[in-house]
Amino acid sequence: MRAMVGVLAVGMIALSGCGGGEPAAAPSASATTGAAATAASASAAMPVTPVATPTAAGVIAYTVVQPKTLLGRAPATETALKEDGVKAGNAWGSASQTKASGAYGTAAKKNVIVFAAAVADVPDPAAMVEQVATQSFAKYTFHPVDAGRAGAGRCSDSATGGGTPTTLCLWADNYAAGIFYFFFVSGAAADTLLPQARAEVEVDKNK
Repeated sequence: MRAMVGVLAVGMIALSGCGGGEPAAAPSASATTGAAATAASASAAMPVTPVATPTAAGVIAYTVVQPKTLLGRAPATETALKEDGVKAGNAWGSASQTKASGAYGTAAKKNVIVFAAAVADVPDPAAMVEQVATQSFAKYTFHPVDAGRAGAGRCSDSATGGGTPTTLCLWADNYAAGIFYFFFVSGAAADTLLPQARAEVEVDKNK
């Protein structure tokens, strides 16, 4: 199991070498800097103005949360994966935004998900997702996918350093934006996970 977690950590670092710039820095002893580096790169293109709570009655506003489970997966217990979730959240968005992040699943069960999301004022979700995809993840080939309730989404198949199938998905609507890493999943199967996972991370704050 430790070897598999190590493969995932190396893969996160490989995924972080994006945008045509310098490669990601060498991993620390825990080898968990990949998710944070990737999220930091993408966050440069994110709006940083938090969404104000609507004052008009009946207006729906959304926020982001760290769910108790994500697509039926419990929070990760392996140290490397847990640290990836924390660092991804620290790097995604700005300190002024409401944010959530986490890692779920286990390497042994091959069902790992790492995510980061932030509440943000996004006037044009499609343009925002396009900007992040093309500027921060230029070496990947993204395709549009159903993001769920509203907004825009794009996913790209990739692979970790150990050849583990991986899909990276970006999403945004007028209230928030986020990123998901679906490990051990690729192709159309991964595309269907984005709206499901997003619905568990971005929730109606008025309920």
